[in-house]
Amino acid sequence: MCLIKIKAKNKKISLKQKIALIVFGMFLCVLLLEAGLRIGGFVLLSLQEYRNRILMKQKSVYRIMCVGESTTAGGEGAYPAQLQEILNQRNVGIKFIVMNKGKCAIDTSGILLELEENFFLYRPDMVIAMMGINDGGYTMKYGEISFEKISFLKSLRTYKLAKLLRLHIINKVREIGFYKSRGKKEDNHTKINRLIQPIDFKEKEEMLKKAIEINPKNPQAYVKLGRYYRKQGKYNKAKEILRKAIDIDSKNYRAYVELGWCYSDQKEYDGYEEMFKKAVETNPEKDLAYTELGACYKYQQRYDKAEEVLKKAIKINPKNDQAYAILAHCYREQGKYELAKRCFQKANILRLELKKGYYTPITKHNYNRLKEILTKRKITLVCVQYPMRSVGPLKKIFEDRTGIIFVDNEAVFKEALGNGSYGDYFEDMFVGDFGHCTYRGNRLLAENIANVILKEYFGLRIFSSSEIGLD
Repeated sequence: MCLIKIKAKNKKISLKQKIALIVFGMFLCVLLLEAGLRIGGFVLLSLQEYRNRILMKQKSVYRIMCVGESTTAGGEGAYPAQLQEILNQRNVGIKFIVMNKGKCAIDTSGILLELEENFFLYRPDMVIAMMGINDGGYTMKYGEISFEKISFLKSLRTYKLAKLLRLHIINKVREIGFYKSRGKKEDNHTKINRLIQPIDFKEKEEMLKKAIEINPKNPQAYVKLGRYYRKQGKYNKAKEILRKAIDIDSKNYRAYVELGWCYSDQKEYDGYEEMFKKAVETNPEKDLAYTELGACYKYQQRYDKAEEVLKKAIKINPKNDQAYAILAHCYREQGKYELAKRCFQKANILRLELKKGYYTPITKHNYNRLKEILTKRKITLVCVQYPMRSVGPLKKIFEDRTGIIFVDNEAVFKEALGNGSYGDYFEDMFVGDFGHCTYRGNRLLAENIANVILKEYFGLRIFSSSEIGLD
């Protein structure tokens, strides 16, 4: 009996040893694979750099990836598409491919979160960044957002290899038409919201609908649902829901504001004006409603009315930089250039005071992190300042400016507006001094970026629009 127990015990120990050997073997395989990948990665990077130099000598394809928010995103009228056309029309002996990775509502952290996948899919030689306008209260620094608990695992090359293989398989399957996306990919705001509250946009919609079902007399639930639909571009749904909020509470300031923005986005100026007049009546102490009403009058070229309400906005809030910027455009379009200059200067001074040079600390952090990432990969960084704004504050956010190409769009846009109207170059004025570009505005933006890239990076002569037949 004792002999049987001893044999059973020995058998049990033997099984443990086998499991330990298997685990050790797997660990050793991963370790060897990790070492091989790191050595191979170094060799491949060296070969890639050599191959890039050969390609440049052969004047082959040069890949440019543009990242940013809604000011970058868009269809054929967006600046990246026009940039590709302009660069290839210059006939400098290099074929350019410009990829547009701009995304509406994304912030700088979201842009950085998508870099790894974009590098793998597009292998850019240059990255053009025009970003930061969406960084606000919910934005977190890149690096502080962790969606995977084991940070050590993410640093392993074997982990990255598995992730890239997955991306490669999905990409190939998508190419042959079998892969279907599981809904719209979450942007960074959604990811952050999920950290704070574990729900996605669809769940949020359902929760708001449920809240309305439980309490159909709660106007705030209608306002939040209307805002949700507006941000998704579902304007008819948004208007319907927001009108219900107003039916419940005719003094609901936020409902009028959200409904006004729906009309503004659709360029329905009668509705835009009506809703913000209602907002002013509801809460005459809020400068936002006066500012939006001023923008509405400016679009309609009713400059006297615009000046009147914008001055009221400034009286309520003397630090309203957006009101000063819109007022400056009103004066410019009336030929009152000295007044326009003063208002633009005041708007810039206020932005420097309030936002420390237009940029939040998070934007500064993420721009510097972008430079670090691109420098390690030997990818050229081109930083583009938004139209109408000085490039100075953008330069100041970098701890090290070495190797960065900066594009200043202030002078070219101010000159263009001096010879034309604001509406020729911008669709709206969502930040006061500039807005989303029209086709013509994106053309001017793309042409200026092309000139800077060709001169600063490729050392080539720049051309005017008339020389290359773009006018």
